[in-house]
Amino acid sequence: MEKKLHISKLPGFFTVSIFIILSINAVAQEELYEMDLSDKIEVELDYGIKGGKVETHVYMTSALWSFDDDYLGKYANQGGSMSGYPLFISYSGYISISSYISKTLFAEAEFELYKGQKGEFKVTRLRTVWSPSEYFRLTLGRDFPAIGLQDKVYYPTSQYRLFALAPYAYYQILRATGWWDTGLHLHGKIPLSGDMKVFLDASLINGPGDEHKGAHYLETHMIANTEGYMFENFHSKARQPWDNNTSKYIAGRLSFSPIKNLEFGGSYMTGKYDVEDKYNADYTFGHLLYGGERLTIAAEYAQLMVQLPDSNLAGPDVWPTGEINNTVGDNKVTQFSYYLSFGYKFFQDTKINFLEPVFRYEFMDSWKEDNLNKGDRNAYWVGFRFSPIKHWVIKTAYLYQTEKYKELANNGFVIETVVDF
Repeated sequence: MEKKLHISKLPGFFTVSIFIILSINAVAQEELYEMDLSDKIEVELDYGIKGGKVETHVYMTSALWSFDDDYLGKYANQGGSMSGYPLFISYSGYISISSYISKTLFAEAEFELYKGQKGEFKVTRLRTVWSPSEYFRLTLGRDFPAIGLQDKVYYPTSQYRLFALAPYAYYQILRATGWWDTGLHLHGKIPLSGDMKVFLDASLINGPGDEHKGAHYLETHMIANTEGYMFENFHSKARQPWDNNTSKYIAGRLSFSPIKNLEFGGSYMTGKYDVEDKYNADYTFGHLLYGGERLTIAAEYAQLMVQLPDSNLAGPDVWPTGEINNTVGDNKVTQFSYYLSFGYKFFQDTKINFLEPVFRYEFMDSWKEDNLNKGDRNAYWVGFRFSPIKHWVIKTAYLYQTEKYKELANNGFVIETVVDF
């Protein structure tokens, strides 16, 4: 039975008090509607530049996803949470708030509305950028480190992000969602003759590690499952809001641009990832990019080498009976991937913005030392990007994979729409 409040049954003091509050509220509401808002009170913050120019930029992605059971999981034969059935998902939305403090000082706060159906968000960039000239830039805070190409290829709005899903080089070698980290970041440009340039980048960051800082150390995850497939998602356990040890990762990247729109180079990063500062995780990348008016080419090699306790590869709890895929005696796991992708724009700047057929080939080896080649696979993507108008792109592609050891259920397709403003 619904319970009702009868004012007449309350003590006299409360009855009078409620009446007075309701009367004051009614008068306040009436005065608010009649108020000339041009005379409203201004409450100033004790920070910020009065009249300063602040820019806000947003992009959003949504998709129809349909992949077989074994696609993008912790192991090659164990799919992720979004595999096995078709579904509509809001991938994410990015909000960037930025401003120039002076002609040489820039600040940005960027947030990702992460996996829209979960209602989560995370900080991606939180940085202060000082650039006294076009040849030098110093960044303090959370940003992309100088490893791989995530700062140029990761964003769905990038010219080089030809497909809705990034290649294995990002999902399994670098990080499942790209990689930001807090620290010191340097960028330099050396002009040579004509359009020829050299780019130098370096970062000093926290690096990967177990955020829990407890007895459940990160190195225990790099182990084979009961069928002999190696764990493929190192960074799903390696994300941390604070550093977990005394080792700071150092990253460096060197790139050369011989002509306009063409760049190639390599990068390397190393440091300890465990709480006790015993084991290294080393990264090696090589890349080539060409971004012309119509033709786009992106190619990259990515490798992760993780040092491990001997018990991870030979012990009573390891498949099968202490001997894994003929790798007993190894003290590391090496995972690598490479890809080649390209697209060519047609009907550019006609009644539509462009139509671009795209293709990507990639290879993934989740355990280089494994003599049985479990987890090795070739991936072939075919699709197109269609842009009816600027700032709106529709991407669709089909993925077909072949395996060296055992056929896996990891094919599928994805359709994505990207809008930025």
